[in-house]
Amino acid sequence: MQMFKRDLCKEWNIISWRCQKEFYSKKNKVFLYNFTGSQGESWDWVIKEYRNRHAMSKEAQIIQALYAEGLAVPKIIAAGDGHLILEYLPGKNLLTWFEEQEKEAQQPAINEGITTVLEQLASWLADFYNIMHRKYGYSIVLNDVNLRNFIVIEEKIFGLDFEDCCAGTKEEDLGRLCAFILTYDPVFTFWKYQFVLAIKDIIVKKLNLSWDVVFEEIEKELQRMSQRRQRPDISIERINVIK
Repeated sequence: MQMFKRDLCKEWNIISWRCQKEFYSKKNKVFLYNFTGSQGESWDWVIKEYRNRHAMSKEAQIIQALYAEGLAVPKIIAAGDGHLILEYLPGKNLLTWFEEQEKEAQQPAINEGITTVLEQLASWLADFYNIMHRKYGYSIVLNDVNLRNFIVIEEKIFGLDFEDCCAGTKEEDLGRLCAFILTYDPVFTFWKYQFVLAIKDIIVKKLNLSWDVVFEEIEKELQRMSQRRQRPDISIERINVIK
């Protein structure tokens, strides 16, 4: 905060602020702050402090490009030396939503509400890939395509965290997404298999991808997970039921 406090306070006539919470992040420090203006205004903004300044510049550039094209991402309020101040999206983390859906499921079938969210996610991903291809001239993927990096607000999807974006294929992204979903604890439940099959029917179809290629990417990511986490229960044999 100290690095850009003066300019920010002058622009927005801020007279006080307080930290409300810290968000989980492996790479950076991310906080929710409440700011108060001189006329009684109140703003909730996310402060993201980066360990790597190149990552900050990269993410800021991508967010600005996506926001300018109308994609649902947080607006950048201000940028500082190694910091971004971002619009706070008061929705539900998609991983939290996903875990609640599985816990509350009366049967393993995928209901209409889940289908609606997956359709929204499919549209968001399609727009993201198209915007990035137009901007850079080649295929850019999310890479860290974790459910934690999406927010759902009234069945509308917002994307977060773009510092790991890189050149790649859509099949790689979808393979990683499915591998993550299958290995959230508890791993490889029947409901998770059903959810991945719904992704196959909705998102893979929307993006016009080959499921065989996506399946190969799921296998690759599971192999990396097994080695990285030292988890013998994460094995490619367990996904044959969705091939």
